[in-house]
Amino acid sequence: MALRDDRVVGYVCYGPTPMTQGTFDLYWIASAPEARGQGVGTALISAMEKELSHRQARVVRVETSALESYGSTRSFYAAMKYDEEARFRDFYRPGEDLVILAKRL
Repeated sequence: MALRDDRVVGYVCYGPTPMTQGTFDLYWIASAPEARGQGVGTALISAMEKELSHRQARVVRVETSALESYGSTRSFYAAMKYDEEARFRDFYRPGEDLVILAKRL
């Protein structure tokens, strides 16, 4: 969780991927609109990765949409060195692909 003046401005939710060894899923990361572009997301991802390295994590996996409106989300993950590993066409609905990103720690 990211705090500013005792107020939550961001959070990250992640956990181990069932039936894997050292793989974790990043389920959610969010920041308050007024805190976007101020390094909150970067700090949250960095803190998560640091904690996961202590837990002998090998891989972090993220799922997101391929819609153009998620372009900034995918750009954020790319800047954090998460690479596209797979794409499931028409997953969410016709024309909306699922993009699976991953980072090896």
